[in-house]
Parts: sequence; structure tokens; C-alpha cells
Amino acid sequence: MARLLLVCWLALFPGLAAADAFLIGVHPMHSMRMLVERFEPLRAYLETRLGRPVHVESAVDFKAYFRRTLEGDFDLAIIPAHLARIAQKDRGFQPLVQFLPDNDALLVCDTARPLSRPELLRHRRLAVIDPLAVTVMAVLGRLSAQGLEAGRDFSVATYHSHAGVAQALTSGQAMAGVTTTHAMQQIPDALRGRLRVVARLTEIPSFVVLAKPALPPAQVRRLRELLLAFSRSRVGQAFLRGIAFSAFAPAEERRLRHVDGYLAATRKALAP
Repeated sequence: MARLLLVCWLALFPGLAAADAFLIGVHPMHSMRMLVERFEPLRAYLETRLGRPVHVESAVDFKAYFRRTLEGDFDLAIIPAHLARIAQKDRGFQPLVQFLPDNDALLVCDTARPLSRPELLRHRRLAVIDPLAVTVMAVLGRLSAQGLEAGRDFSVATYHSHAGVAQALTSGQAMAGVTTTHAMQQIPDALRGRLRVVARLTEIPSFVVLAKPALPPAQVRRLRELLLAFSRSRVGQAFLRGIAFSAFAPAEERRLRHVDGYLAATRKALAP
């Protein structure tokens, strides 16, 4: 417990981290406490293999996390594929591995207030984790194709976690929400049991592990090898199952291109 509290404190106040620490950034899709707990096996593994302190850090929201990534705060950044693609294209960040399987986007509702057809969302609220999430962009695009525009036909409310999205539905604050199959497995059973999937969009590339441009090529190669070896180990497999994934695979250009269709909307959302 003391170790967990210390790591959470360092994650919230990064200036207190040791100067020689190796920093892993983790995208803020859950609370900082949950991120630290879930990513502890990876942190401990890299600390042992690198022979130096390794800390896990994040940020208050998607935009702040992306800003920290671009500023080079993290040696490794675990980040959604569409944001990874912009960092790669614009700043020379190096994709090392991708999480498998691919992600999906779920439009969900409370079973007590079923959304039998999209039109019922009109003049109601859609709960999302962050407008920058590619899954949110995918669902908004599907709704737009069906004649429902965010801000015109329904409102969008942002919550700090996927559990927060679920709670907004079960409490009646929102009519529908956007989440993913992976995130659903992280939501407490009592909440998950009250959700109904209305629509599912598939084949959305998931998280990518990026190395910052300043890292030497030899270190980048070693980090990729370490990450792939970790994903094949017993501890690594348990870690991946715990966050609802199955493997790391080498990052490939052909797979990263799958998110290029979302980049224009992403850049627009990132604009001041």
C-alpha cells in the first residue's frame, strides 16, 4: 500500500520524481490509482531490466496527456493509435509495439432506459470519456451519418473514466454513452450488468507504445525487444489479461495507417 501511495503521489506531482528515473506515460482512461495498480507489473519488469528507477505518470485528461507526450516528458508513452500517429508524423516519435486485439467502439445505454433506435437520443445527452477518444469520434461519425449531429440534435457530456460514463447512464444523467469492450471489462460488475450494447463499431487500432525521439536507436531497439519479451512471459500475459488485451505486436506502418481517416478530426479537436 505504501508503494502504491508513493507511486500515485509521484504520478500526480511529476516534478518530485528522481532525476534519473525512466518515465512511462499511461493514457488517462482510468483513475490514476487504477492505472498505477494495473501497470505495476510492466513498471517493475522494466525497472529490473533497465537497472534504474521506473515511474508511471499520466495527466488529468487526454489533451493534457498528449501535450506532455509531445513535450517529451515520457520516455515511453502508452497512447491511443490516432494520437500516436500524429506524434509520429509531426514530431518523429517512434512506435514500438501495439496492443492486440484491435479496439472497438460501443454505443451503450441503461437496460432500464433502452435506446431502441438512434433517433431517441435527440434532445438527450451522450456520455463520453473524452472528445479526443477515437472511439468517440467513430460513434459521432456513425450518428452523423444517421442524421444526428452533436451539439445540434443532442449534447455531449465528458466524464473522467469509463466507469463514470456507466454511472451517468445508470443514474439517468445521460441517455447513451460511448465505451469499448476492453473498458467494459474494467467496469465494476454491478455497473456493467446494467448496460446494454446498442451498436458496435469494430477494427479500431488500439494503444501504441511510443518512444520519444531523443532516445538513442540502440535503446529504442532494446526497449522494443524488452516489451515483446514481457508480453510473452507468464507475468506479461497475466498483465495483459488484466487490462483486457492478449499481446504486444511490433508496430507496423500498415496497421497504423488504419487511423489516418481520424487525423483531421483529431487535429481539429486538439486546436486551441
